[in-house]
Amino acid sequence: MRLRRFISALVALVLLGGCTIEPPLHLRKTVATRVVLQTRVSTDFMWQLNWQTEWDYVWQTDLYGPLGYTEPSRMRMHVYTIDDEGGRKSHNVYNFNGMEGSADIFVGYHDLLFHNNDSEVLIFDADDDLSDISAHARIISSGLRTSTTVRTLEQKAMATKANEEETEIEESVTFMPDELFTLYKPNYYISDNLDDYEYIDGKYVLRIQGELKPATFIWLFQIKFVNNYNRVIGSMGGAALTGMSYGVNLTTGFTEETVVSVPMDVHMNKSENPDLMGARVLSFGIPGCNPYDDASVAAAPQGKHWFVLNVNFSVGTYKNIRMDVTDQIRALPTGGVITLEVDVDDFPPEDTDPPVSGGGGFTPIMNEWDEEVGSTTIIY
Repeated sequence: MRLRRFISALVALVLLGGCTIEPPLHLRKTVATRVVLQTRVSTDFMWQLNWQTEWDYVWQTDLYGPLGYTEPSRMRMHVYTIDDEGGRKSHNVYNFNGMEGSADIFVGYHDLLFHNNDSEVLIFDADDDLSDISAHARIISSGLRTSTTVRTLEQKAMATKANEEETEIEESVTFMPDELFTLYKPNYYISDNLDDYEYIDGKYVLRIQGELKPATFIWLFQIKFVNNYNRVIGSMGGAALTGMSYGVNLTTGFTEETVVSVPMDVHMNKSENPDLMGARVLSFGIPGCNPYDDASVAAAPQGKHWFVLNVNFSVGTYKNIRMDVTDQIRALPTGGVITLEVDVDDFPPEDTDPPVSGGGGFTPIMNEWDEEVGSTTIIY
């Protein structure tokens, strides 16, 4: 069988594996192409090699969900066709249920972008001039309240106990983004030469080798309390990580320089260890850099990262404490385990008469809890 000039080849695009495609019943300028994506994202691969030895908190997956990454359930493919001058002349989008779907691809040069689209939290933006795609999370608050500054045991060597008045971090608070994976193949040539394809089980196959890399990163926080004596009994309000990027360019991998705070749930398993809390947070990472490039991370704009933690005391009161985790975040730009040690004597509970029951919630942490995009009101 011969393919003539300007006739599209039947192509299967495959990531990290094989692929299948149904040949066309007759030759056309464009053909319906079956795309099958096969990929696996490993927690161990993305974090430092010894993360499991550093993580002490007993994570209850049945209650809190997975600790690491999970494989995407739906994918989207962007095909930018390149003109003779090297510019983009068209943009086509294809959505896949699961990891496979159909697409019409012409012979020629294309920029190919893949990302998962199985999130209701993430928003994908693109201008009308065929520019790159960016992703960010929805804003839910205009600021973050903080109170007592707590030094970790390591920081105490350089500073004494601090008990500052409540302040406010004036950066927007967003929903925690979902897991986001991307693959970008620029200037890729789709050939009409059968020699460029494999013929397997009656199907023409073109293998595009690549790797779906996370564009949102997971940090695990564990807070170890010293001199607790059952005074800290949990966290109704959770925590937030400040100074993180608002979004990412899916083509370049560069994070936006706009900074936001990202909230998270905090857990305490009293039967396992009443002096230990654990939390998992996803974020776009350090603003203004490519998190996979050490030189880019080193050149990123300087800024503070605070871990703002709400704790509830046995007497019925609560406090928001904040810890400087800038060095830890900068040392782990693609995520990892961060351990914080807090001396409860540095922030004793306030006496109440009568004691306040419950307390906390995100109310003491968040300024405004009305979503700025849409009409949803979040209540904790």
